[in-house]
Amino acid sequence: MTVRKAVILGVVLELLLGIAAGAFYFKFYIFTPTYSLRAMQKDIQTGNVEDLQRRVDLDAIFRGGSQKLSELVPESEPVYAGLKDGSFGDLCKDEFLSYVQTGKWPEPEKITAESSFQDKIGLKTVSFRSLEYVYRDPPPGEEDKKDETLTDKLLSYILTKINDYMTGEESEEAAKEEVALQEDEGPVRVTAGIRVYEPNFGDTYILNLKLQRQEDGSWRLYDIENYSRYADELIKQNDRDYIRYKEKVRFILTSTQEKLDELRENHPETDLDWVFEARKIFEESYKRIDDLNVPIAGGYLNELLSERKEISLNMLEGYYDVASHSDNMNDAKAQADEARKAGKRRPAFNAAVWDNRLAKYNAKLSGLQKEWAENKSKLEAVVGGLVDRAAVAKQTAASMRNNDDEAVRAANYPGAADINGDSYSLLGGEYLPEISAYGNGEQ
Repeated sequence: MTVRKAVILGVVLELLLGIAAGAFYFKFYIFTPTYSLRAMQKDIQTGNVEDLQRRVDLDAIFRGGSQKLSELVPESEPVYAGLKDGSFGDLCKDEFLSYVQTGKWPEPEKITAESSFQDKIGLKTVSFRSLEYVYRDPPPGEEDKKDETLTDKLLSYILTKINDYMTGEESEEAAKEEVALQEDEGPVRVTAGIRVYEPNFGDTYILNLKLQRQEDGSWRLYDIENYSRYADELIKQNDRDYIRYKEKVRFILTSTQEKLDELRENHPETDLDWVFEARKIFEESYKRIDDLNVPIAGGYLNELLSERKEISLNMLEGYYDVASHSDNMNDAKAQADEARKAGKRRPAFNAAVWDNRLAKYNAKLSGLQKEWAENKSKLEAVVGGLVDRAAVAKQTAASMRNNDDEAVRAANYPGAADINGDSYSLLGGEYLPEISAYGNGEQ
């Protein structure tokens, strides 16, 4: 064969392969689940929200997923209501669309229970690694039957079609296969396994995506089958550190509350001495909390603690204003009384002016006390009620005492009551041994 003929043959083969590849792409590949998944990924990367919404049922993914997640948290959790009614899913959907459009997740102005839970389930930190498999789901009632993977079926079909295209023939077997692929006895669905990575989880995980074929031959994502299980494992992983963090915070808050209660027994809150000592107690509390390492899931709790610090500082100023004004008012009244007794006209004491100013200070302090109570309620909703250690100690001491001697005797000395009567006691003199370790009692 001459070089000229070899070149011509090579060009012809290249053209044939190009035609075959084009036929495969436009007649087949664009109608596969793999193509749809790649297209979704591209839509996210390019910010094509319109096409992404056409390929993904975002309401089903986010709102439906939110309601499934409500089964993973107790009703006492601040985020539970939003999970149950789907509003948490709506929030996640809006933030996800913003991420697609801008390329970055919106930063919340303030950490909330919702944003903290988003961190716990890895919503904003999970990343795609690879497509592992695609299976065609069996028809209803045949879920227990193993079926050839959709990828295998499609590959077989592709090779047959390419062969038919190259030879100009179409086998009866290929025709039957095409009919089998296109028949619509019911919704045609597949399960696609994608491997993802989440740094807080510390490992990869395969999520099962559920897709359904549309009338135009494309595929639409409508569910993530095992996301609840994945989120549950993530929550447990993050909670290992988070629970320890909560317990440490709870211990510090309990210690602070005990010291404040003890201080109130010795000084009224209108006393300046109370204000100075309370400030020392709070400053110690701030330092101990600031020294804690905040876990990934502790953002909301840490935000509440920061809010607590700000409120307490303002509240201490409020207590100082009231106490200081009260002292000054009493001094001014005493000086006016002394001047009046001495027959002097000055200094005069205007009670209305002093009382009006004191009322303003008290109103401001009352507002701060209300904020403090609300913050305390939110904190206790997260970490639990503060420990009453005096009550715990009393209960522990009571549990250490033998409150049921008869039951203890019956357990340790079965049959003793029958022999000696219910009043049997090991300490009774008649039951003590006649010979002890110190001799038989003889002098």
